[in-house]
Amino acid sequence: MIAPFKFHKFSQTYLHLTTSNYSPLDCESEEIEHLLGEAQTTMEGLRHQLALDDDEMERLIIAWHDDDCSQATEEKYSALREVYNFIEHHRPVLAAVRRLPPEIIGEILLHTLSWDDWEFYHRVHNTRLGPWSYSRVSRLWRTVTLSLSQLWSEFSFNDIDAAACCEPPVSTLKLWLDRSGDAPLRIYGEVGGDATVPHYEAMARLIVSQCHRWEIFIWEEAPYKRAPVATGDIRDTETVEQTAAPCRQELLSEEVWDGADAEHVLDRPQLRQFHAGGTVKSNPFRLLQSAPNLTTLSLGLDIPSHFLPATLIVHTRLRLLDVAWSASKFIDHLTLTQLEKFAITPLTVSKIVAFLRRSGSTLEELYIRDPVPLGGHLSPILNMVPRLKNLSLEWASDVVPGVGYADNRVSILDKLSVVKKGQPVLLPSLQSLSL
Repeated sequence: MIAPFKFHKFSQTYLHLTTSNYSPLDCESEEIEHLLGEAQTTMEGLRHQLALDDDEMERLIIAWHDDDCSQATEEKYSALREVYNFIEHHRPVLAAVRRLPPEIIGEILLHTLSWDDWEFYHRVHNTRLGPWSYSRVSRLWRTVTLSLSQLWSEFSFNDIDAAACCEPPVSTLKLWLDRSGDAPLRIYGEVGGDATVPHYEAMARLIVSQCHRWEIFIWEEAPYKRAPVATGDIRDTETVEQTAAPCRQELLSEEVWDGADAEHVLDRPQLRQFHAGGTVKSNPFRLLQSAPNLTTLSLGLDIPSHFLPATLIVHTRLRLLDVAWSASKFIDHLTLTQLEKFAITPLTVSKIVAFLRRSGSTLEELYIRDPVPLGGHLSPILNMVPRLKNLSLEWASDVVPGVGYADNRVSILDKLSVVKKGQPVLLPSLQSLSL
């Protein structure tokens, strides 16, 4: 049995382990395990000498003193506390989580990444609580974190800015991209508003320069506030920004988003999921040409007339298409031969019918937001999708219920309830209807 006073010396020896999350070496683990066994034996011996039951032991540990005891007994109490402290501080050093192999730690960290299931918009994990915090746990975790390029391949544009703190966000983004290596990128961005932040443009350009690595890209952009360039020797830049009359415009031009011209389209071979909304000046038709493996596309942007192609664009991989009202002209110039899910805020019946006729009858899920413009003419659309399993008609939240509003719903139900020879005339494969 080791004398109690020696445990203080042992505590100093392993102070670097008890005050951190560092993993012990094998030799350190063996010695600490041996010392913990000796400490447990010593503590039980002292407890027996003091004739302490469980309640008295607990009281002593909480109070750490006994007013009604002799000096000799107090010394034994002091020795007992020394041994107890050693056990409490050194037992966590041998915890299994500290001794996990780097491969297991890596697998655990990779499970923090977002899932591939992208029902609506794919939101990446909060990068302020991601790789930055993992690398601060211990030296081993830092080594593993820096070696896993996948951890750094998924980030939010806003979190990059916040993670930079007082450092220039552009340099933080460069560091992030460097650590991601050649891994496919998953990026979520939401920029714009009243603040004048010039470095956002540089960061956006840097992200677009890596478009060949995009796997999932989501970008919402509000009108950007850009202050005019000051001329002359003006030192107080804050005053210039406050007094200047900024102009509101998009963050990047279409040449930056898509390439200089049709002959120099940016290549996006790994892109699977893409969403662009707001004032983004990206040509979705060029996007389809540059992303042959795209499976999910969501558009909430305006499409200028000069973006429209002279001929129809055919894409054979796209499975999910979500088109807002502002981008509804997109489907006029498109054929999707493998489309399974289609969501749209419509303008006219003819546009949708023509698109579905060109694309074939592969559609299984149809979501129509605010179908009021369709009136009672929903049948031509439903006739084009005999394999449809799920139909959702969602009226805008600001629609005031009235007679016509209710009649619209009733007429839809009437059309779906028509049966001929035991089979529904419309949508014979329908499994789910949501109004």
